[in-house]
Amino acid sequence: MANRPNQGRSPVRAAPGWNAEEPDSSSLTQAALDAIREDILSGELTPNTRLRMQMLRERYDIGASPLREALSRLVSDNLVLSLQRRGFVVAPVSLSDFRDLTNLRKLLEKEALSQALARGDDRWEAAIVAAFHQLNRVQERFDPNDRDSVVAWEDMNREFHDALVSACKSPWLLRTRNTAYICSERYRRLCLSITSISRDVKAEHKQLLEAAMDRDVSTIHVLISEHLEATFRKVEESGKLDEVALEQD
Repeated sequence: MANRPNQGRSPVRAAPGWNAEEPDSSSLTQAALDAIREDILSGELTPNTRLRMQMLRERYDIGASPLREALSRLVSDNLVLSLQRRGFVVAPVSLSDFRDLTNLRKLLEKEALSQALARGDDRWEAAIVAAFHQLNRVQERFDPNDRDSVVAWEDMNREFHDALVSACKSPWLLRTRNTAYICSERYRRLCLSITSISRDVKAEHKQLLEAAMDRDVSTIHVLISEHLEATFRKVEESGKLDEVALEQD
């Protein structure tokens, strides 16, 4: 899968509050991190793409130092591989890796949900309900051909799942879960469009919400496992990872 060339890509947009005349290094690094991560998740930067510094500087209009720092952080997120003294490359993908990742996510989500359901309060419940309604509103306006619309849906989907586990108080568990979530999102976006998934995702989310409100740990464990497994099956059935594997060889 060849990397899509930069066809007049606009420079990275500044975050709110960013002084365009004198941007500090942390703002530039964050801007680079957000832009490169999104391009990897969306498939604009395809698996095994060499991330040469000159290409990145031209693509994002950002200097080498912030770009290197951003790439180092993406290595920690398992989206980029470091090639020792030979630079960086977008991490490869495979069905066996997604199988392993899905199994790990089941374990992490179940434990985080167990802790959240045991400790959640009224504010936790309100956050879940609010995220659910916002996700549904975004889905009603969803346009699969509009990248901003896809990103908005992905953001709200993450907000909902994050809200479910937000009462979990284990920083290590939540950090590990977040990394696994991001890597899983990449597989979903590479292989599926939201409209191509022949399942009622809204109903699945509603069932998760109801089990959380009822503090029904055993039911929510079953639901989250089925939710994640359904995504794995759809990715497997899409056949797109087979296509990517041929192009990676």
